[in-house]
Amino acid sequence: MYSSSILWMHTLKLSKTPCISSTKSEDSSSRTYKGLMDHLASEAVIQGSGPGRIIILPSSFQGSPRAMQQNYQDAMGIVRKCGKPDLFITFTCNPRWKQIEEQLFPGQTPSDRPDLIARVFKLKLKQLIDDIVRNHKFGRTVTHLFVIEFQKRGLPHCHMLIILVNESKPRDSNSVDRFVSSEIPDADQNPQLHETVTSLMIHGSCGVPNKNSPCMEDGKCTKEFPKECRNETAPNKDGYSRYRRRDNGVIAKVGKYEVDNRRVVAYNPHLLMKYDAHINVEVCATVKSIKYLFKYVYKGHDCANVKLELSVKDGATFVKTLEWDEIKGHLDARYVGAPDAV
Repeated sequence: MYSSSILWMHTLKLSKTPCISSTKSEDSSSRTYKGLMDHLASEAVIQGSGPGRIIILPSSFQGSPRAMQQNYQDAMGIVRKCGKPDLFITFTCNPRWKQIEEQLFPGQTPSDRPDLIARVFKLKLKQLIDDIVRNHKFGRTVTHLFVIEFQKRGLPHCHMLIILVNESKPRDSNSVDRFVSSEIPDADQNPQLHETVTSLMIHGSCGVPNKNSPCMEDGKCTKEFPKECRNETAPNKDGYSRYRRRDNGVIAKVGKYEVDNRRVVAYNPHLLMKYDAHINVEVCATVKSIKYLFKYVYKGHDCANVKLELSVKDGATFVKTLEWDEIKGHLDARYVGAPDAV
């Protein structure tokens, strides 16, 4: 239905002023190829062998490292034209959506129907984009960019960057609080939202209760949970805003653990209720390193180039050569699940 990594860039009034000229793009590609040849030649000298073939996986192959690099450069061109992004949204497929479960045959699970997962996610993503861009959920937008990726367990998710017009940008704590919430709703006043937040927007147990959690690295949570309690939202010059997380005594039971506001992933209540899926909404207007943010979005797949040493017969002797085969490296190292293949 769609490739493993898709970039759609919607812009206003940019068609007549391309952000990146084709000449600059070609020059950049030439420098990249020349640098690769120089690297292979120097590496071959170090290992006492001769330089062999160089096989390139071109940028025309969607999802390849070169394609992702070009998308990143295009995105930075849009930033130069339109300004830095204001919102960073992650939308993840929920296999328990009724549109998926109602179409399963007896005995089937969502993992048995990757076609359903891909189709339903695409339709819901289209509706989410309409809500943001056409219905102005966060205000009028200048442009938006998004990338679709597939997790190793097979579920698709989307990283989306939103650039708002000046009048709609979140400039203070009150405007940020209108966009984002990081607290557990009261179970009596809003039971449905409470159930959705506790089932979809709680960061799993990590730290002292669970030191073997996948998010743990060097004894710390890579996502910096649990967060600190705050009575008011405050901007952060070097990262996302520090959202309001009041120590109001609200505690929810998630699995065998009790959690409070410190473990809530930032969300928008309206979008969360409407789509019944993990939708992380972050205000990134204060992010200092815009390049880091875009590189995170366009990081590509978990794969690596592979260098192979081969022996090639030259007359009566064998000459050791060093080869660089990006296609083989991509095929050998890339994980493709069923929804991705669909």
